Amino acid sequence: VTVSANLKSAAARARDWAIQAALPFWAERGVDPEGGFYEYLNLDGQPDTAAIRRLRVQARQVYVYALATKLGWYDGRNVAVRTFDFMVERGLSPDGEDGFVHLLGTDGSVKDGRRDFYDHAFYLLACAWRHELSLTSPALEIAESVRAWMDKALLHPKGGWSEGVPAVLPRRQNPHMHFLECAMALYDATGDTRYLQDARAVFTLFKTHFFDPSTSAVREFFDDDWTPADRALGQTVEPGHAAEWVWLLWMFEQRTGISTALYTDALYERLFVPGIFLNDEETLLGEVRRATKRLWVQTELIKAHLAQTERGRAGADEMAAIAMRRFQEVYLKPDGTWVDQIDETGQPIASTTPTSSFYHILCMISEASRVAKL
Repeated sequence: VTVSANLKSAAARARDWAIQAALPFWAERGVDPEGGFYEYLNLDGQPDTAAIRRLRVQARQVYVYALATKLGWYDGRNVAVRTFDFMVERGLSPDGEDGFVHLLGTDGSVKDGRRDFYDHAFYLLACAWRHELSLTSPALEIAESVRAWMDKALLHPKGGWSEGVPAVLPRRQNPHMHFLECAMALYDATGDTRYLQDARAVFTLFKTHFFDPSTSAVREFFDDDWTPADRALGQTVEPGHAAEWVWLLWMFEQRTGISTALYTDALYERLFVPGIFLNDEETLLGEVRRATKRLWVQTELIKAHLAQTERGRAGADEMAAIAMRRFQEVYLKPDGTWVDQIDETGQPIASTTPTSSFYHILCMISEASRVAKL
């Protein structure tokens, strides 16, 4: 794949920001001395030490610092290991039940013991990347036991996995999408084809339920039997997720040889809207529900451009370069933090800097660097 000079320079600038600003900043300012990462920073760059913590944010930060270490961008080994250990120590079965809890208090105690499917996709992703750092860690055994628990506690008679313990409605495509991501990460880390079977199972759900062929959109919310949820909820479309699927399906195709171009091309066509960035929420028919624009949505759009670049689509590399340049101007701050959301006029409206967004940002920058052959 030949890529434009513009994409190379945009990727290099983003990579420099990650290496010189973001990775050191968050390793120093985002970490609680008592263990784990803070949930978010206030806009003055100081952590909100009183904020309740989602355990999955710890899992995402394991991914960030393990990936940065593997790429040779930053020695984040200690950060990743310490965060993983904190996640397991505080979050895995502290109440004697299987699986990871949902929320921790500021003192590390359990605030919400619910077992959430979406969360568990990220715990599995963290296990895959912790294993990448050291083959002797217990991460794989933890992944295997979590995976076995999921089939016992979450496997749904109508296909896929339920939302958690306790099970709630609506069912969502989003946790399944992230389960596809972690399944491929575990396959990459281990070569174990059981994880590819998981990926194939999610692809089947995508084809049969999530993808809407009449509108080339990804449906978000469903009833128990995978029929679309009632009324407005069932018409919900998040363009960021469609972009994420474009990238994930390309990753899936590369690992399995199963063609996904029919779906990725259709999704990608629909994503082309006036303007460089995507809205947070629309309807199945493309009506705008929320014209605000979260940061993560744009990282996924850039990854979609990059995936289509690798597929050989003319002009996709230029689209990636334009979007990346604008993304850096609008969302990334020189100190290594970010603006998490803008309104329809482009003004920043986020009241905090969520730690959880780093996972999206670093994945996008690493993909851009890889595709641009930096």
